[in-house]
Amino acid sequence: EMMRNSEIREERERAVKKARERALKQGIEQGKDQGVLLKLVTIVLKKAKKGMRAAEIAGMLEEKVACIQTILKIKEEHPDYTEEQIAMKMISESVYPATLRNKERLNEENGKFPFA
Repeated sequence: EMMRNSEIREERERAVKKARERALKQGIEQGKDQGVLLKLVTIVLKKAKKGMRAAEIAGMLEEKVACIQTILKIKEEHPDYTEEQIAMKMISESVYPATLRNKERLNEENGKFPFA
């Protein structure tokens, strides 16, 4: 009986460890996706400020025109939004493909990306 309890405890500990490792890996991937999007928003807004059009920016950055247009549209509709708020809005509306799988992890309550 003690052997059996010991085996069960060890198996549970292995399962918990594996789950924690999986959650950490997912968190790291999510952070990378969010960082890439935030950088894209920052660059797009800088280029637009210099007078570049969406198609020009998209070509330069090798991004889809629709993605660039979305960033510019959000900024136009919400001129007071920061780059981070624009990126969060894109994530919450499932506009940016890399973040679709991470949408539920967005922490909208404090206006920050998780792990930021």
